[in-house]
Amino acid sequence: MFPINHITCEQTWDVWAKKHPEIVNRKRKLILKQGQSPGDIVIFTKSVGDLKTSYPNYIIDVRSPAPEIWENSPYLTPLKDDDPEVETFNIGYSEINESGWNGLHFADAFRHDLELQLKVPIKKTGFKPEIWISDEEKNWFNQVHCEFGWDGPYWIINAGRKQDNVLKQYHRYQESVDLLNEYFKGKVKIIQIGHETHIHPELKGVLNLVGKTSLREYIRLIYWAHGTIGPISMQMVISAAFEQPSVCIFGGKEGIKWQKYPHIKYLDTIGCLDCCKWDGCWLGGEKGECKDLAKTDKGEVPRCFEMIKPYMVADAVISYYEGGRLKIPSDEEYKKFQENIIKVAKEKIKDVQK
Repeated sequence: MFPINHITCEQTWDVWAKKHPEIVNRKRKLILKQGQSPGDIVIFTKSVGDLKTSYPNYIIDVRSPAPEIWENSPYLTPLKDDDPEVETFNIGYSEINESGWNGLHFADAFRHDLELQLKVPIKKTGFKPEIWISDEEKNWFNQVHCEFGWDGPYWIINAGRKQDNVLKQYHRYQESVDLLNEYFKGKVKIIQIGHETHIHPELKGVLNLVGKTSLREYIRLIYWAHGTIGPISMQMVISAAFEQPSVCIFGGKEGIKWQKYPHIKYLDTIGCLDCCKWDGCWLGGEKGECKDLAKTDKGEVPRCFEMIKPYMVADAVISYYEGGRLKIPSDEEYKKFQENIIKVAKEKIKDVQK
């Protein structure tokens, strides 16, 4: 078997493919298992796409805790686990342990693991995740309209975290929201979302959908949004898939290049503290608690988060408008949006009275 050398140059891969048509054209049935969190699975989508593009005769299916992410995927074909022709692989990203010194991206680590386990090179076509919104879904009313009657632009904010990882919990979201609402003057709303079992502070000045969305609804809410705000989490990588604005309150937890997408604004403190002077500290959960806490009026918080001020979050969001990527509605457009809120509210009252 030929050596695996992580072929990434398109021309080089094409030259190799012409020399090995028997490998490229081989038929295989593959079930790929990936059991991490939904955000990780979103990143995994690109590697699966590259695999199918490189080997179009492969029949591929995926097993993951978040099948909604794969809806409408052109790469997958249902396979049965007991099919004797099926090869099954557990795909991971062990190269995360080397990313601090080699500058590897998360998406590349998935592709490399596929190469090593399947024993074939895979042509890299990029590292942007892929999510597929059907034409039918695009024609639906979004949940913000259905719940609040708002048809204008909005930002999604994920201000929460899982119970075991305080190093993803920024402590000054409310002040950031206040600054943004002052700037938007009601013409752009902020929608708070998150899983009902996770820890989410109750923010003021937002439209609250915490615990009210399925995973697919979560994805569609982000699809229709101007952008997202939050920690290193799923909202960020979904924004990456849609190439939309996003502000990630990164701190010093993870290596910046491991999660970096060019169009996203990252508020990181890598290089500023001894605990993350080159790479992230990678603490949290079973890996341990923060080693550098700062005392604040909200108690002790990771110093890497205390260094990120609310105006920095607001300025990062506002920069997308100042640069012309996004537009705030005119007074006339805003008036129409407000009228629709009243209309939807009246319709809801009628439904209750019935």
